[in-house]
Order: sequence, then structure tokens, then C-alpha cells
Amino acid sequence: MKKLVTNIAICVAMVSTFGGLQLIALESDSKQQVTWSADGNSNMRILDNSRVLEMTTNVIVSQGSLEIKGDRAIFEYEASTNELRQVQVHGTPVLYQQQLDGDENLVSGVSDSLIFSINDFNETILELIGNARIDSPSSTISCSSIVYVVERDLIREAAGPCEGALGAQQN
Repeated sequence: MKKLVTNIAICVAMVSTFGGLQLIALESDSKQQVTWSADGNSNMRILDNSRVLEMTTNVIVSQGSLEIKGDRAIFEYEASTNELRQVQVHGTPVLYQQQLDGDENLVSGVSDSLIFSINDFNETILELIGNARIDSPSSTISCSSIVYVVERDLIREAAGPCEGALGAQQN
């Protein structure tokens, strides 16, 4: 029970900290097509009502200024419409970065794996899983996993243990 209360307190502090920032991802990014490249093999299969594309070796997934790099990626599309449902990226580690709206600052992240998806509100959701860390110009947080809403520069959920800092980051 004590751990649950601690985790809730940390999440409230993170939402207050990151949610109060006026920095948001480039608005134009979500309107861009998701593109990818890989140096290794790829294969595609139909599984139920999904078209699954898997690729390996130096995978880069991009959408506007959003860029995710990893060792392996699995794309899941709706078979009937070819609409992208999600992308899972695995690596040692997976790297994420994106330009923020209104300036040259970047938000960046690192984790063991990452799930990229679009929710029902047309928001880009990044789930950083395993040794997750997100750095923005004014704060940083490290947790076991982080669910990040890109357009709002908002950490929606984080699984502990967590640690972080609020204030200008030093390069």
C-alpha cells in the first residue's frame, strides 16, 4: 500500500511538472507520414486482420522531426485499410528525439523498447519500456517505464522506481 501511495505521488508530481510546461512537439509532425529505413532483412505477413512488417538492423522510424532508432522494428497495420496501428522498436538501446514547437530545443528519450501508436484523440503516444528516460529542455525523468504524450510533452504514466530533476538541463 505504501508503494502504491508513493507511486501515485510521483505520478502526480510528474504530471504537474511536465504538464505545466508550455513546450509541445512540432504540430506539423503528427500530420506527416510515418517513414522507415533499415539495413537488414524485412518480412511481411498477415496475422488475423493485421498486416505485420518486421525489419532488422539499424532501423529508423520517422514522422516529421520525430525519430526513433533501434535494432528491430515491428509495424502493425490494419489489413483492410493499411492504417498504421502501432510500431514496436527494440534495441540496445532504442533512441527517441523530436524537435519542440517554437524553438530549436529537442526532447529525447532512451529505453530498451518503445511502442509508438496514435490514440483515439489523434495524439502520438510513446511507451518507453525498460530503463526509460526522457529529457526535455527543462526537466528529466528516469523510470522503469514511461508513457509519453508527444503533442503535449506530457508524461501520462510512469512505473517506478523513478528519479528526475526540474530545471534547465546542462549539455
